[in-house]
Amino acid sequence: MGISEKIARAKKTDWLTEGMSESEVKSLVELAKISARIERCRLDMGMTQMEFAQYMGVTQAMVSKWESREYNFSIKTLNDICQKLGISMTINLEKTNPKTNYRICEEILG
Repeated sequence: MGISEKIARAKKTDWLTEGMSESEVKSLVELAKISARIERCRLDMGMTQMEFAQYMGVTQAMVSKWESREYNFSIKTLNDICQKLGISMTINLEKTNPKTNYRICEEILG
């Protein structure tokens, strides 16, 4: 049995995220994606963390934090990184559960 088949047959589990809110899980996933993208850019440029830090105008420790999969980026920092790397960032805010009862809002706003 190959790895693909083993993965397909694997039991689903949530032990890794047990006790975490959906928001916490989503945040961790998004931070990991951002960190991985930055690291991939650095590796594609053939740079060490130290060389990349000099290119980005930060310390090697900061690059390490960026690539840690846990650093909580500000929007400004992400925009600065993207501009320097020539990549774009898109933030998409959409309703996932459309509100159908606006009466509460009307009462609050008066």
